[in-house]
Amino acid sequence: MREPAVTARGTADRRDLVILGGGLVGMTLALAAARQGISSHVVDKATPEQLTAEGIDGRASAISTASWNLLCNIGLKDRLDPLGCPIEAIAVTDGMKPGRIDFQPKPDEGTLGRMYANRDIRIALFEAARAEPLIAWHSGVEPVERQRGEHGVAVTLEGRRVLEGSLLIGAEGRQSPTRIEAGLVSAKWDYSHRAMVTAITHERPHDGVAWEIFFPAGPLALLPLLDLPDGRHRSAVVWTFAEKDAKGVIALPDSVFLGEMAGRMQGVFGAIELAAPRMSYPLNFHHAGRIVEQRLALVGDAAHGMHPIAGQGLNLGLRDVGVLVECL
Repeated sequence: MREPAVTARGTADRRDLVILGGGLVGMTLALAAARQGISSHVVDKATPEQLTAEGIDGRASAISTASWNLLCNIGLKDRLDPLGCPIEAIAVTDGMKPGRIDFQPKPDEGTLGRMYANRDIRIALFEAARAEPLIAWHSGVEPVERQRGEHGVAVTLEGRRVLEGSLLIGAEGRQSPTRIEAGLVSAKWDYSHRAMVTAITHERPHDGVAWEIFFPAGPLALLPLLDLPDGRHRSAVVWTFAEKDAKGVIALPDSVFLGEMAGRMQGVFGAIELAAPRMSYPLNFHHAGRIVEQRLALVGDAAHGMHPIAGQGLNLGLRDVGVLVECL
């Protein structure tokens, strides 16, 4: 790429980092960097109102102990502590047949992690970012040009505003245009499966147990969430099925979908009801062979994306954040 152009006086705004992508990983990076006195521009094509609207993202994430420590270290403990559901154990079963495997920590080992609705994490991140003077947040706008050179980077936004910095960060997700433009090639494959994501309320408590129920067509994950304010028990659902069956499953009426799921759960939670819209996502894998270039680093799904079955996608992205800030 060519050297960043010299801009007219007053049209450029320089900070240490220019982070393209203000999602869970990108905004965590901005806050973690700010704790070390590192300033950043954060650019996202969506507005915070769009990203935190009810029903926009029904996904939930398992936050590991290491990720939780990072979120606490950037000042989110008080905001997030009341919203997470501890994972006390994991039950793994082959179609609910006898012989399930239970993973349960010892009493002195704490929990296996915490479950959070992605929306709750976003709201906490965005509230903290608004209060952080070292973060300049540019939402609802897209880059039209990226430049990297020996002495810095420059990103031109719609409207011709220029943001300058010392390091460009690609954090836009799996289809990162920054990665593609830089020519950083990914190994990738399609799992030929799709994940249906939703949430359910249920008659019986989950007791903090995350269920992984394996079927020939794909696993059904039931992930514990905090009870609703009215006391109803609640779990997140990630149901994986073959892409060839996607249209049929997506088209099922809610009542039929619930019936199919209840049959596979075999009454483990008693009666169930939908508590969130159903959304589906194609499942694929990619891993960039290189995640750094001249004045460029990739983090999160821009660098690597994986199957959600182990719940490690976001945690790996947050590990990227910790390592990068340590290097900076």
